[in-house]
Amino acid sequence: MRGTDRLPRRRSARQLGAALALGCGVAAAAAEPAPAAADLIAAGQRLYEQGLLPSGDPLVGERPGGMRASGREVACVLCHQYSGMGLTEGAVRVPPVSAPALFRNEHPAPVGRAPRRAPGVKFQDYHFRVRPPYDDASLARAIRAGTSPTGASFSYLMPWYELDPPAMQALLSYLRTLSDTPSPGADAAVAHFATVVAPGTDPAQRAAFLGVLQACFKARHPPRGDDPGAPTGQGWQLHVWDLEGAVETWEAQLQAKYAAQPVFALASGLGADEWGPVERFCERERLPCLFPNVEVPGSASGGRYSFYFYKGVLLEAEVAARYLQDRRQPARLTRVVQVSRPEGSGARAAAALQAALADSGLGLELRSLASTDVPALQAALAGIGPTDALVLWLRPADLAALSAVVEDPPAAGLILASGVLGGQERAPLNAAWKGTALLVYPFDPPARWDFRMSYNLRTWLEEQDLPRADERLQGNTLAACNLLTEGMLRLRGRYLRDYLVEWTENYPTAMGNAPAPQAFPRFSIGPGQRFSSKGAYITRFAADDPERLEKVEDWIVP
Repeated sequence: MRGTDRLPRRRSARQLGAALALGCGVAAAAAEPAPAAADLIAAGQRLYEQGLLPSGDPLVGERPGGMRASGREVACVLCHQYSGMGLTEGAVRVPPVSAPALFRNEHPAPVGRAPRRAPGVKFQDYHFRVRPPYDDASLARAIRAGTSPTGASFSYLMPWYELDPPAMQALLSYLRTLSDTPSPGADAAVAHFATVVAPGTDPAQRAAFLGVLQACFKARHPPRGDDPGAPTGQGWQLHVWDLEGAVETWEAQLQAKYAAQPVFALASGLGADEWGPVERFCERERLPCLFPNVEVPGSASGGRYSFYFYKGVLLEAEVAARYLQDRRQPARLTRVVQVSRPEGSGARAAAALQAALADSGLGLELRSLASTDVPALQAALAGIGPTDALVLWLRPADLAALSAVVEDPPAAGLILASGVLGGQERAPLNAAWKGTALLVYPFDPPARWDFRMSYNLRTWLEEQDLPRADERLQGNTLAACNLLTEGMLRLRGRYLRDYLVEWTENYPTAMGNAPAPQAFPRFSIGPGQRFSSKGAYITRFAADDPERLEKVEDWIVP
């Protein structure tokens, strides 16, 4: 039911009569109808979310003028969202169709004080806010005929659906459950959140990460206490879920922790080259998992409930592929040789670049660096010539060993290294290598980022009595907490996980300056998007300062 109610539109007597007759096919429900069977609700959910009728046929919708569409194109979720809370598109207000809104006419109160109005100006609220509650018969009539219980007609954006009685019964059964109760983990008194820390995390990074997240929680939403002077309102509780052991056991560990204490969302997180089990857990539990600090996301798409600042080394691989193809002719490249460790983030990035260049016509060779002894390092660079591009997916220790053993870089047509893995501007290459190698750099340029942090991070750290450590990690963690705070504020007491997801992906109208401390040049996200930063620079080391980077190629969005 997309769009607002508006003044009644003219309809033919045949159309209206048929719609009313069909509406009478669904018996008027009592105030509290008996609970529907689970399979009936599931059928209604498929109709709402996928545009599929209980028969398996596509749902068909019709708009004025005879325009027809079917299936996913007219699924209710496209406008009313998974939460049923609707949305705003320009001047169009898509009303909520959650159970409280439809059947009890409960709507969130407007935010802020009542606006001033000139004398004699009459305020007219949206029709959907002042109509009487629906019952099954009036809602069936609205879906088939496009009219509210007061006789107001819906916007032309809202199709008419001539559903047969079984399909209508399934849809109404689902709508009676849609967002009818709060999601687990939050109520008016307390909201529980967790953050996940993967095993093997550097202790100093763990301390810096948790210090920021815990201070943010304490400052924004301190836990409520029993003494008279304790803060009022909703308190936030942060639970630290430290994972242990093999990756194959992580999902079971997360499930056990969640069973012991349900949480409303995962706030940030700390990992490195593996996050897939965490993302799968979030998708299975329909749990918002917001902006962890990882080198590789759980999946290339991010799923529905998992958001990331960027794709990490997978984004670097996509940008490297674009740059290599652009430079192929000018540099006369015929082959790309990659060097990485046989596992971990580097191996994932190398595989992604191999896939991205599969149809490029370039020769592709992947060399695995199993150790940093002299023969292995020399073999990794053997036979590199002027028509080769050398791509290094190596961490600082490996880069330092490589440039110590092979002091002069090979005479390659192009040498490219990962900024995420290599240590960015502090990559420990010797002067000869720094004079030749380029760096994929997915962060804000250092000078501009340093300026932003002086206002958006460092003053906050001082206020919270926290030491400056890994400032990119600290800034991203604070940005994640700010985004969560803004998203929760927008819920206005409607503690629905899908609603939080929808506010997060509609960032441009919702989140204000929340992401300011992040390490990336811009934060842009929208419906269906799960990665906020989508590009990277190609940089080189400045000749006059080996720890200063200069742009070779501006922001590349693959």
